[in-house]
Amino acid sequence: MSEQQPKKKRWPYVLGGIVLFLVAAVAVALWRLDAILLQQARAEATKLSQTLGRPVEVGDISTQLIPHLGVEVENVVVGAAEGEQVPLAELKGIDVAVAVWPAITSRGQDLQVKNAEVSGLTVNVVRLPDGTTNLSRLQEKLAQQQPKEEEPPPAEEQPTDLSAVRVDRAALTDATIRFIDRGGAQARELAISDLDVEVKDLRAGKPLEVVLHAAVLAEKQNFHLTLNTTPLPASLIPVPERVVLKSEPIDLAPLGPFLGPEMGLQAGTLQADWTAQLGAAVPGGVGPTNLKGGLRAQGLRFAGTEGGKALDVVLDTDVTGDMNTGDLSLQKLLVELGPARLTGKGQVKGLLTETPAMQDFELVGQNLDPAVLAEYYPPLRKQLANQIAGPIGLVVRGGGTQESQALTAEVDLTPVRLRIPEQLSKEAGAPMRLTARLTGAAASGGAMRFDAKTDLSGVDMRPGLLLDKRPGQTFKVDAAGTYQPEGGKQPLKVDLSRLSVALLEYTMAGTASYSQAGQGAKQTMAFALALESPRLDVDELMMTDEEVAATAGGTPQEEEEGPSDPKRFNGMRGDMSFKIGALRMNEMDLSNMVAQLKMVDDLITVERFTTGIYGGTVSASGSSVRLGPEAAQRPFELKAEVKGMNMAQALAPRVPRKVLDGKFDGQMNLSGVGYEMKSLQDRLAGAIDGTLLGGAFSGLDIPAAVSGPLVKALPFAGKVLDSDGVTELADQLPFGVTIKNGVAQLSKPITWTRPEAAMSFDGGIRLDGTLDLAGTVNLGPPLIEKMTMGRAKPTDPVPVAVKLTGKAWSPEVTELDVKPAAVAIAKMAAASAATELLGEKGKEVGKVITGGTDAAKEAAQAEAEKRKKELEEKARQEAEAARKKAEEEAKKRLRGIFGR
Repeated sequence: MSEQQPKKKRWPYVLGGIVLFLVAAVAVALWRLDAILLQQARAEATKLSQTLGRPVEVGDISTQLIPHLGVEVENVVVGAAEGEQVPLAELKGIDVAVAVWPAITSRGQDLQVKNAEVSGLTVNVVRLPDGTTNLSRLQEKLAQQQPKEEEPPPAEEQPTDLSAVRVDRAALTDATIRFIDRGGAQARELAISDLDVEVKDLRAGKPLEVVLHAAVLAEKQNFHLTLNTTPLPASLIPVPERVVLKSEPIDLAPLGPFLGPEMGLQAGTLQADWTAQLGAAVPGGVGPTNLKGGLRAQGLRFAGTEGGKALDVVLDTDVTGDMNTGDLSLQKLLVELGPARLTGKGQVKGLLTETPAMQDFELVGQNLDPAVLAEYYPPLRKQLANQIAGPIGLVVRGGGTQESQALTAEVDLTPVRLRIPEQLSKEAGAPMRLTARLTGAAASGGAMRFDAKTDLSGVDMRPGLLLDKRPGQTFKVDAAGTYQPEGGKQPLKVDLSRLSVALLEYTMAGTASYSQAGQGAKQTMAFALALESPRLDVDELMMTDEEVAATAGGTPQEEEEGPSDPKRFNGMRGDMSFKIGALRMNEMDLSNMVAQLKMVDDLITVERFTTGIYGGTVSASGSSVRLGPEAAQRPFELKAEVKGMNMAQALAPRVPRKVLDGKFDGQMNLSGVGYEMKSLQDRLAGAIDGTLLGGAFSGLDIPAAVSGPLVKALPFAGKVLDSDGVTELADQLPFGVTIKNGVAQLSKPITWTRPEAAMSFDGGIRLDGTLDLAGTVNLGPPLIEKMTMGRAKPTDPVPVAVKLTGKAWSPEVTELDVKPAAVAIAKMAAASAATELLGEKGKEVGKVITGGTDAAKEAAQAEAEKRKKELEEKARQEAEAARKKAEEEAKKRLRGIFGR
């Protein structure tokens, strides 16, 4: 019997088949994935081609899963536009590899980029025969596609937390920037080649090093830049800590044509060997600062220079400092810009302590004349726009006694001519100086103590269209306080313990402070200002509309619209206090004015306001105004209490003739939008209630005005009352008005009685002074007897319905119905004649003839009721018109929002 053969194991074959199947499936999936990604990339490239106005091509995309997730993009080309002949950019490859397992196991919380490399990048910068470059054409193309009205930038958000990201290596290798000049008869070409940039171990908590090497117009690398940062935060936003720049001599002349005709560079060389340990000198940095070495740009020549002058730029430094203690050592400091020089030497120790020390410290500027520098660098002329010319004097020195050391800075602009549009102007030789002293830190907080004096006597402030300050008039500012720079959790803060301003013949003194913390939407700005002055004439200090028009070229300047951002005042917090003994403003004379204001965002609230004005006092505490959302609006609320105000004085600057006498006690509660009369006439609303004491209406003698038409209507000759043009009011006349849509309507009729007549009126008055009052004049028996020369001797007043229109200072009596009164007076005259003829029997006859004065009273009452209804209907129509106007304005705003 033969031996049985063992069975072959089949599971290895099955397993192998499964593996081969999976490998094949993965290969097919990757092949399809590559194809899909390539299709999507080419579709996006087509869209980008339309945006750039030049073809964009993607050669190939390949992916891999093992041993890491990788994507490789090959042969990306941004082609040439019409007439350029060579592509704008070519890229051989982009290779990105990400570790798969850490990303999967951490659910995306650990992203390890093993390598991200861009290789073989070539950028071709072509200067075309018309002097433009392909890059400038691309910029113009992109600018044309920008929307005309850009949306406001989004609110700044907190930096993204990228602590889960780690990049082992990122690099740009073997890049080239070619410069091709086709502007001459024969094309020229040069290049920045062998350009390498490498970053290693980029992650939160680790310092970063960026290294750049390039061969600038040379065969081998001759330009080297190294940047080191502090340990990166979670946002991976770097804070520079150290910069090393080294460059062998480079001839800049060949690059001139590509820098544009605006610069016009024709010749020059650049060489650098400079190391900067930045430390706390940059925001977020810590530690000391050290600057050593420098750079030289020599023989720089630009098109348009006078006599072919060459500009040498030199920076030579050996400087150390410590921002935390205020130490500064200038072993060497030399900055040269042609003839302009800035040199420094000496030491400062402990400037941020209470006892600083100086040793031969000096910082001096020489020949700092921008106009002279423009002779070497002509593009500076356009930048200066003829705004500044003349040597600026700058000297900073340290010294003093051993017990009191100080750093003194002097800036002298007296030799300088200034023409700053819409701000100021100054002739050369007119005084303008600034002197400041730093005397160490305050006892607490480490803020630097300073005092500064500014003399602007030679400055003309009228170009700013605000202050009417001419050359030669006094303008000096004297301030002292502390300055705390922003750093760490410490906000920027300035405290002025002394602030003194002398402007023309007026003086102001007080204190001020300002602090700023946070960034972007969370930034807060707090300020405080307290000023006192014995006397101030704002009308003299500020330019009039006529002066503004003359300064602006003879035509009044329209008020510019303010920024439309409704959040522009967000974060502002302020307290303002003013005490002024005598203040003249808008032709008003105020005395003993005390004001305390508070600002929160765009809302300014009056916490206290009292002043003497027009022989009385005004308190406006509780009033408020908003500065947004648009400059043209500024809605306000006015809450004021008035005592003893002389109405004749108050109205005199606003009316051409005297209108009203007497003193006013009362309250005002008004709201409106803006300060222009047109806006107030349309939108002022609220109420005024009070009492007029010893009042008199100076625009018209109402009884006398009524007597003329009444005498003419009598059947017999009468006498018109003599007029002094004044209507005496009650000794105490209470009244109230409700203001709506710019019309002041009496809350209830005003009524007063004088010995000669009693009067009652209802209606309103517009803010432009137009009257619309209707009422009754009850002529007293003595007046009737006087008008009829004794013929009529009534025992009761005779009413006459009347209406007052026109301006308050020249009113007119209209719609005067004198017929009922004339008939009644004629009957009274007949009754008086009967009494004289018949005695006691005549009195009975007189009663029958006159029927009393009831008919005249009833007629006047009927007329008053009729006119009251007319006023009510008119008010209703005006309210309905205002409502429809508001609806139309709202519809227009909605159409503007939705673009229809």
